[in-house]
Amino acid sequence: MCSLSIALMMLQFQKILVLNLPFRTDRRDAMTLAAATSNIQLEFVDGVTGDSIRQSAYPPPEENIKLPVGIRGSWRTHMNALQRVVEQNLTTALIFEDDVDWDVRVRANLQRFALASRFLTENKEILSSSPKYSLENRPNPETPETAFHILSENGITEKLPSMPLSSVYQKPHRYPQPHQNEPSSPYGDPTEWDVLWIGHCGAGFPRYSTTSRKTDVTTSNVLLTLHNDKTVPIGKYLKAHPFQGDTDPLASAYPSHTRIYHRGSGGVLCTVGYAVSQRGARRLLHQFGIKGWNGIFDSELGRWCAAEDEKTKVANGSKTAKTQAPILRRRPQKPRERVCLTSQPPIFAHHHPMDGESDIGGLGGGYATKYETKYLRYSVRMNLEKIVREDKELVDQWPDE
Repeated sequence: MCSLSIALMMLQFQKILVLNLPFRTDRRDAMTLAAATSNIQLEFVDGVTGDSIRQSAYPPPEENIKLPVGIRGSWRTHMNALQRVVEQNLTTALIFEDDVDWDVRVRANLQRFALASRFLTENKEILSSSPKYSLENRPNPETPETAFHILSENGITEKLPSMPLSSVYQKPHRYPQPHQNEPSSPYGDPTEWDVLWIGHCGAGFPRYSTTSRKTDVTTSNVLLTLHNDKTVPIGKYLKAHPFQGDTDPLASAYPSHTRIYHRGSGGVLCTVGYAVSQRGARRLLHQFGIKGWNGIFDSELGRWCAAEDEKTKVANGSKTAKTQAPILRRRPQKPRERVCLTSQPPIFAHHHPMDGESDIGGLGGGYATKYETKYLRYSVRMNLEKIVREDKELVDQWPDE
């Protein structure tokens, strides 16, 4: 098999890893079949249960051992996947939870995401100072009440600086080609990004960047838009969960059928599907496997991508500086920026099967009672029987009205 065919089976990642508890053979069966019908090649990572982890294996703080067993097992399973990426020195890897779902047009969605991610990771300009870019400032409907509470209220923007993906690339329907002498990935140089969070159950808009002025528009806070994307449901269907009251802010911020691409600095929830670079895998394994972890993994990762811990350090440092005499020290080297990118709506989403139940707890399948997959119109899981029967008439879950 040629290398291009293999790359397409991996969705242009070096490997696709699926987290699965060995006793959930039902999920492995469904995942294997869905991937096979989509010509996607998977590698399973055995999940672990929280009660199988020895107390000495936990990073600080000691309170994390009191978390529910499902949350502890989920954390360790994600660490095992990151460990495999580091151990095998993979340039990139896509990590799935075993209840993931995707649209039958997933490759087209990923091609467009690749175009956006290259721009968002490689462009270092102040976009608002360049005549090359046509920016539109849209009102931000997020408020401290509606924004994700995994983050502080600081940094919510008044406007959403937006520009069309088509203004960046004239042909947004093909995978971009890597430049010469750089690691091969259509999603951008993997030494320049950490996480591509493309499977989730909701994301916030980018927050103000701590590395530039609030008035500057850079790739840290710009939103790339793709209008008239027929894989995106109309606004009233943009909800992560059946029990969610209001629609996602995306529904009121942009016209129907708009997909947006941006930094994940405004909080992201659910790790149903995310890619890591080797750089990102090492940073996350150090942060959550060694340095410290104390919560459900998706919330912890969301705070990491938003650099909430770094903001806390800066705030605490400022308070200390006011009360203590200054100490002359060499200025520490500035750490490399954390780069997490996302898409709204997500490209991968949670599938809620009949009588489905989450093994983790918290947000997700554990509270879902309807047989559906949010965000995805022509869901592979919802159409699996038709696909296996080679029925050409697939069902659109969220049709236009």
